Amino acid sequence: MKHLVDNVEQQLTSINGLTHVVIAYSGGVDSHVLLHVSSIIKPTLPKVTFCAMYIDHGLHVDSVKWRDHCESVCIELGIDFISQKVNADDVAGDGPEQAARHARYDALKSEVKAHTVLLTAQHQDDQAETLMLQLLRGAGIDGLASMPTCTNFGLGYIARPLLNVSKAEIKHYAKEENLEWIEDSSNLDTSLNRNFLRQQVIPLIQQRWPAFSKTTSRSAAHCAEASSVLFNLAATDIENQDTEVLNMHNLIDLDAARQRLVIRHWLLRNDVRMPSEKILLEIQRSISIKPSDSALIEWSAIQLRLFDATFFLTAIKSDELRYESINWFAEEVEITSEIGVLSKRLVRGKGIDQQKWATSKVTVAHRKGGESLKLLGRQGRRKLKKLFHEAKIFPWVRDAIPLIYFDDTLAAVANLWVDEEFLVSDDSMGYNIVWKHPRLKIKQV
Repeated sequence: MKHLVDNVEQQLTSINGLTHVVIAYSGGVDSHVLLHVSSIIKPTLPKVTFCAMYIDHGLHVDSVKWRDHCESVCIELGIDFISQKVNADDVAGDGPEQAARHARYDALKSEVKAHTVLLTAQHQDDQAETLMLQLLRGAGIDGLASMPTCTNFGLGYIARPLLNVSKAEIKHYAKEENLEWIEDSSNLDTSLNRNFLRQQVIPLIQQRWPAFSKTTSRSAAHCAEASSVLFNLAATDIENQDTEVLNMHNLIDLDAARQRLVIRHWLLRNDVRMPSEKILLEIQRSISIKPSDSALIEWSAIQLRLFDATFFLTAIKSDELRYESINWFAEEVEITSEIGVLSKRLVRGKGIDQQKWATSKVTVAHRKGGESLKLLGRQGRRKLKKLFHEAKIFPWVRDAIPLIYFDDTLAAVANLWVDEEFLVSDDSMGYNIVWKHPRLKIKQV
């Protein structure tokens, strides 16, 4: 079965700068064959390190035994072994299969650094099953393209070098090499969609069309080619734009189909789980609202927000932006992991008056509404709501921005503004407030 070894070796040598290979290893026959082939190739790539990773979903009583088996096989083959337990609960409502898949790939992604490739053992029959599942879900060209041979993943790549290899060939290799693998009884559970196709539907189709897996794999490749052309077309509509945002002006003059194409392309560029057709149409409808309006569209754990005629992707959870009032005694104060840390820096002739700071009870609190400041050089007091609007602070973070009070009087808003009453009046010492919030983006730069 030399061509299996050649497939994997060609895949690895085609990746420039490769230094590390992670093999997704479940103990089943497919991943065992991939692991065995990798152990043959390993000596020919002395500058590349190899390891196998076992994911324990906690869904089977024997998962720990399987882990021990996988570790023993890796020791025998001279491949480093790591394992990780994940939570495969279906909290997003995607179904048990998708929940387990997302948990598995999130864990694997954590191990894929720069110059790293994740090898997975999906084969030609898996590709056929994936295309069928996508077809039954009403997927478009991107979905029908099914699984690519190699694509970006995490900070590196994911490669599937066995996609043109049949299940029969993999089993033949395993028997020729006397491999011992795990048979997962859950693969016989036809209440799961993929298993139903595998056990009931595809064997029936293959009775009439024996080359089903090969021909559907070819169809997937055609869809992948078409998807790539459309991807490049969509890229021309948003070229030279910040990847993290999508300006409405790039969409408003396009026809409906082109708008959806660009939106899907932008979401893919941001490694975001694709929304349903219903959600996609909701995103598209929001393009026609007034640029001054804002909107929130959610799916799974994703939040898409429209502000200032621009779409933003966020993953902020509301409970991470809530906090109780905090007394500020030391040089710095941590609010929450999301909101960050406030500190003070001593300077001369500017900032908050040092004496007033020393003689006041200083507290940090969130916005409640109605707050105002008197800013140096501006007439009258300014409502905080108005200042946030002028500065184009994102509406969804405004209530979380830390307000600094001196004896219950608002003195400053984070590192943004200081009330005139609390500024140093001469060349005396004052404090500049420093706010470090690497996880919280408050405005578009």
